[in-house]
Amino acid sequence: MSSRGLSLSLILFALLTLFSCKKEIGTKDVEVEAIVKDTTSFKMYEMSPLASLMEEMHAKGLFLKAQIEEGKTDFGTWPEKHKEILTAKMTDPSDMDLFFTYQAEEYLRLEKILYENVKGDKKEQFNNLINSCLGCHQKKCGGPIPRIKKLLIK
Repeated sequence: MSSRGLSLSLILFALLTLFSCKKEIGTKDVEVEAIVKDTTSFKMYEMSPLASLMEEMHAKGLFLKAQIEEGKTDFGTWPEKHKEILTAKMTDPSDMDLFFTYQAEEYLRLEKILYENVKGDKKEQFNNLINSCLGCHQKKCGGPIPRIKKLLIK
């Protein structure tokens, strides 16, 4: 191949590379712009009042579990705030039915036993309380079941 043919080949190769790169950059710009537009419509998840209350109850459960495992039997006064389980707004309002109300009342009853019956078997009382959570969540909202199971004292 002559030097002129080689020069033309190199120029042609350079032009093809340049145009293909420009096209690629333009495509990436469009893709980035699309991603930015998608994320501008992103909304932060906000927990319902009931979900927030249940997060607090879970944290209290972790505390109680540790206390029981240490052999403690006096947990102070029963947290009256937990009565809000009967009235707090749910993520899906249609879940507030007789089954849920019964389960919530049973939870509160078992929680009072745990707090007020100082002489009872705390491990058994606590596990009864946690099992009441599991019973409800098996029918209503299964997502937290693995976390709830971890509360059980073996």
